[in-house]
Amino acid sequence: MGDIKNMPNISNISNTARGLSGREALMEQLKEGSSLLFLDGGMGTMLAERGWAPPMLPEEMNLERPEVVRAIHKAYIDAGANIVETNSFGGSSLKLAHRGLGNRAAEISAAAARLAREAAGGTHLVAGCAGPLGELLEPFGSLTFEEAMEAFRPQFQGLIDGGADFILIETALDLREVKAAVAALKDLGNGRFPFVVSFTFEQQGRTVTGTPPEVAAHWARAVGAMAVGANCGMGPGAYVQVVSALYRHSGLPVFVYANAGLPDDPEQWGPEDYAEASARLVEAGAAVVGGCCRTTPAHIAALRRRLEGLSVLPRTHNDYLPFASRSRLVPGGRDYPLTLVGEGINASRPAVKPHVSSGSWGAVRDLARVQHEAGAQLLDINIGLPQIDQNEAMKRAVAAVESSSDLPLSIDSDRPDVVETGLRACTGIPLINSVTAKGSEVERGIRLAQRYGAVLAVLPLDEKGIPEGVDGRMALVKRAAETADRMGYPRSMLVVDGLCMAVGADSQAPRVGLATLARIEELGCCTMLGLSNISHGMPARSVINKAWLAMAMAAGLHVAIANPLDRGIAETIAAGNLLCGHDKDARRYLSLADSFVQSQSQTQAQSAPLKTDDRGSPRGAKTEKGGNADGKEYEKEDQWAGLRRAIVQGDPDKAGDLGRALDEAGTDPTTIINEGVVPALTEVGQLYDSGRYFLPQLLSSAGAAQKVCDVEMARIAASGENMEKGTVVLATVEGDLHDLGKNVVATMLRSHGYKVVDLGKNVPCAEIERAAREHQAQIVGLSALMTSTMFRMEEDVVALKNEIPGLRVIVGGASVSDDYSRRIGADGYSPDAVGAVKLVANILENH
Repeated sequence: MGDIKNMPNISNISNTARGLSGREALMEQLKEGSSLLFLDGGMGTMLAERGWAPPMLPEEMNLERPEVVRAIHKAYIDAGANIVETNSFGGSSLKLAHRGLGNRAAEISAAAARLAREAAGGTHLVAGCAGPLGELLEPFGSLTFEEAMEAFRPQFQGLIDGGADFILIETALDLREVKAAVAALKDLGNGRFPFVVSFTFEQQGRTVTGTPPEVAAHWARAVGAMAVGANCGMGPGAYVQVVSALYRHSGLPVFVYANAGLPDDPEQWGPEDYAEASARLVEAGAAVVGGCCRTTPAHIAALRRRLEGLSVLPRTHNDYLPFASRSRLVPGGRDYPLTLVGEGINASRPAVKPHVSSGSWGAVRDLARVQHEAGAQLLDINIGLPQIDQNEAMKRAVAAVESSSDLPLSIDSDRPDVVETGLRACTGIPLINSVTAKGSEVERGIRLAQRYGAVLAVLPLDEKGIPEGVDGRMALVKRAAETADRMGYPRSMLVVDGLCMAVGADSQAPRVGLATLARIEELGCCTMLGLSNISHGMPARSVINKAWLAMAMAAGLHVAIANPLDRGIAETIAAGNLLCGHDKDARRYLSLADSFVQSQSQTQAQSAPLKTDDRGSPRGAKTEKGGNADGKEYEKEDQWAGLRRAIVQGDPDKAGDLGRALDEAGTDPTTIINEGVVPALTEVGQLYDSGRYFLPQLLSSAGAAQKVCDVEMARIAASGENMEKGTVVLATVEGDLHDLGKNVVATMLRSHGYKVVDLGKNVPCAEIERAAREHQAQIVGLSALMTSTMFRMEEDVVALKNEIPGLRVIVGGASVSDDYSRRIGADGYSPDAVGAVKLVANILENH
């Protein structure tokens, strides 16, 4: 690689005229995304070739064999890398604790950063690498948000102290875990240490937890990332569309460092082929290109030869409202249709208050679901009852809503601590609803929005109250906008409430409200109204609300908080979007036209006057799923269909209630499992296979099924029967601390009626053999994420099959392929939990 060492460093050329050089120039170039930079390649395989082996962790090499780590960094720099990653992928205190090193996380990460800095000198950048924790956060796992923050914090401190130029949070699978990592980083120093977030996407273009690149991109920008990226998981050819989406949506430089293949994978990418395929990634919008698993200095040298001189695409700019859940982006603001925020989950409402007060979260799930189906695009959550623990209630309410709907959320509270609890609990880009212009409230709201990635709603009122005139309100709006400018928060992510007062109290209130809406947009902010305020104290409120909505849309309203179950509201929004030019070719309106005609016919046939509740919603209006505007059930549904639906929707409370009802009716427990649980899980598997369900929905449905199965299996056991389908021992092989996928497999197998003995991670073969004998297992399932621990899997397969004749061994994990499975003599391979259930069933049926 002698020619590569002497190659001119293109990263410095564009900054020469500006008087910048070395690290300073590269860092500036990276922030701007002005020309192509090169990241290094894989670390694990390189370490294994130089003497590292489990059970030692790769990070321990920073202390035990520092010269080896330093030499690998130097090899990548010689190959042409501008940026080298520290050897700290698994350096969190949580992962290091498995080797008794949790209290040395800062020390080990600092050593990793120093070694990279020694190799990089003053001419190259050091990225402080941090990978996933390997455990699911609540409610899908046992790890709390705060525990995740605590696990990352010493790792980040060590990387900063050791000389990293920025933090690279990589191979991210769960957006909420990344949120915890970023929050932990912002707690250190002045809270402004630069960072990049990089996600691992699968073939369908989403992370395993369901996040598409457009959501990852907008969240990265909202939370203040320097760049966003994609790494691992796939080869360079499969990442073109993902990179294009990251580029178009983020407005940030885009990293991409793909895999070069897995052991025994027929689709290995040699250096030249890898480089050729990566050229398309630059054309799609990448500004930093490197390599992940199985890439070497030869791959980076080939990248440098092939890509040098290519121009990067200019930065994009998006100024719309990027509301998002884990799996869905809902753009809003100028040039977009009106965003409807469902107001139903509000503890001040008589129909909701008892459920929130008693912690009956199943009713909250139903309210979320029925509003979603009625056309809401965000769901507001207000649990503000003084007699309850509002922080705990907010956390539980968010979990309930997110388990039944994939819509973005609006976190509604006047208590900053409750808002922050909601921001930590939810996934995506929510709306903070809201802060006033009093004192430093806007600054405090912006800090929360920047810390977690959120849109902020502002009320133009101060210590004196709501100004009567437009000018007074606009003075407060202008002050809020200038505060956003000073703090680096985009005005386009400020949503200002027009605060229209009740027309019954002030006949001029609508005029002032409309004039305020029109002028807010002139300042570059977006607009919002709580729709029902206008009709407070008036009869037939729905009539006033609809007229007011139409007028406000014409005046420039972007976000409306209203009751989506009011059919008139839906009709007005559809017609208003069409008339305001936000419904191209009238597609949305025409898709709803038939239902509007039907609704009008039904209204004309009614002889009784319309009765509404205190918010102007039709009282008792039925919904498609068996509820009304109050969230009450209006008819008893078929219990079998209800049980299956509850499991598919991941509602454990409803599934448990329906299961008990069938028990009390004398239904045989095997019938409940075979006719209720199994068909539901089959449907869940089909939804997962089709890309409509992802890991969170899979786990929610499995949990609902398990709640029913536990009761029915106990009934069967009490009768002296044995209904367990078989016993499976699961383990992650020795030296590998990643068991997220294995844990999901365990949950799915249990929900299908199998006995699962889960040994955890980093498990020696002797322990696996002992457990298989003790529990008389028919199958052992082995998992490995790291390519450098896969040799253990091969050794374990051979040993287990030799020691226990007739035992079947199946394998899985990110580093494993079907070809590899066959070569090592395993009895099967599955890429995911749904496939693992099918594989186990097939083996036992033919065993």
